[in-house]
Amino acid sequence: MIDVSGLSEGEIKNKVNVLRQHIDHKEREIKNHYYEMNLHNKGAKDLRKKRDELHDQAKVLRDSTSGYRQRRDEVNKKIAELKLQREEVRDRRSGYTDKIGELKAARDSLNNIARGRLESLTNAYRSELEKFSSADISLEYEQSLFKRLHELGERVQAIRKANKIHGEIGEIFGKVGEFHQDYDTVNALIQDMAAESQENHEAMRNIYDEVDEIRSRADEYHKRLVEIYEVTKPMKEKIDAAKKSVSEARAELDIYLDRMKEIQLSRDERKQEEKHVAAKDKFNKSGRLSLEDLRLLMENDEIKFGK
Repeated sequence: MIDVSGLSEGEIKNKVNVLRQHIDHKEREIKNHYYEMNLHNKGAKDLRKKRDELHDQAKVLRDSTSGYRQRRDEVNKKIAELKLQREEVRDRRSGYTDKIGELKAARDSLNNIARGRLESLTNAYRSELEKFSSADISLEYEQSLFKRLHELGERVQAIRKANKIHGEIGEIFGKVGEFHQDYDTVNALIQDMAAESQENHEAMRNIYDEVDEIRSRADEYHKRLVEIYEVTKPMKEKIDAAKKSVSEARAELDIYLDRMKEIQLSRDERKQEEKHVAAKDKFNKSGRLSLEDLRLLMENDEIKFGK
């Protein structure tokens, strides 16, 4: 608390003038800072609006990718199921292919034993059998024919088995052909769906590229906005400091103004008392009073009128 009791009226008036000048100076300073800040803030408002609009656009675009992502994931799920189906077809076809290999080996082994066609071997067997059945052959020739018939019989049996296996191989080849067709069908579906999945993925990537471009523009606006904040921040600090100085000066000024009022009141009271004494002397000496003198004497109960 400032002690002003020992200051003269002139010193107080001088201090009041100094404080008022200081307040006026600081208020002009505040006004100038506000004017400059408003110029920057106007640009900041436009930049903030553009930045926020771009952020909104980016959000809308980003949200639009959910449909493409959902379709892509659904297609990829179907592709995974088809791949399992294709693997199953491949495994079954591979099983039949392995079976064909085994049957071919057995057939080729029997063909090596038969060393001829069924028709020629059958005719040879019948011819040798007719010879064997003839009564006019020697024992040695009969033994030779018997051995020949046994060999031909084994060869005929071998070619029959080989022909039977060959038929089985043909049937299996038919099934393998069906599996091959199924495999190609499934594989074609997978390729078509993979293309569809890639289209959705590309659409998503294009949108994300656009989102990145929009965000880059928004970041530029934000960068410029931050630059404005960096410029206006010291101004705001100066305004706050000036406001604080004004507030402190006003508080100090009130103290001096209150003291001025006290001094003025004291002066007025002395003047009133001097007028009161003069009016009383005048009345006592001449018995005559002016209206002002009468008022002063009545206020001090110097004169009373009876009822």
